[in-house]
Formats: sequence, C-alpha cells, structure tokens
Amino acid sequence: MSKNKIIDALNAARKEELTSILQYLQHHYLAKGLESPPVADLLKEFSITEMKHAYALAERIVALGGKPETKTDPLKIPGKLTEMIKVNLDLEKRAIASYKEWIKLASNDSTTRLLLEGILADEEEIATKLSSLLEK
Repeated sequence: MSKNKIIDALNAARKEELTSILQYLQHHYLAKGLESPPVADLLKEFSITEMKHAYALAERIVALGGKPETKTDPLKIPGKLTEMIKVNLDLEKRAIASYKEWIKLASNDSTTRLLLEGILADEEEIATKLSSLLEK
C-alpha cells in the first residue's frame, strides 16, 4: 500500500472523527428530557474520545508526510434524545465498518494499523453504550 493511500485513508478517518466530535457536542448541548443529564454527559465523553482520535490521526498523517484535513460531513441534529442516540449509533456503525477496511489497507504499516485498531476498539465500545441506551 502506498504512503499516499494510507494518508488518504487516515484523512477519511479524521473526517469521520471531526464530524463525530461536533455532532456529539451539539447533541450534548441540546439533550432534553428526563433521561437527558446522564445521556448528555455520555455524549460529551464520546466527543472527547473522538477528539483524541482526531489528534492521533493528525499526528500520524504528519509523521507520514501528509497534511491533516479539517473537513466534516454534515451533522445530523434531530430534536428528540432517542433520535440523537439513533443517528449517533448509525454514525458509529459506519465508522466501525470503515475502520475495518482501513485496517486492511494498513496491513503493511504496523504503526498505522495499531493506531486504527485502537480507535476501532473505542468505536465499538461507544456503539455498545449507545445500543444499551436504546434498550432502556
């Protein structure tokens, strides 16, 4: 795999992370209802986790000689807390699928692969927590 393709994959991952940061923060601020305080705190925690991912990805991009991009996808901001959880779970499911593909791309770059595997583990944990919120 060429270094440029890995940089492109890392920038795609960073785009997902930046989108997640902003979406989780916005949902944190807008969460309302009886269940909102603990959920809002969790959304803030997820945003911080995603921020750590974005930083780590940017550092790896720079280490590979690339330039970290700052684009995001459009945010989804529904009005109801349950819908916020659902759109975030969808976001995480897409990220999980993407990270699995990016890990395959980085199979010959152990540093990048290990970084992506660590982020994937975090994404899977967030998805599990979001799923459990919907079960309540």
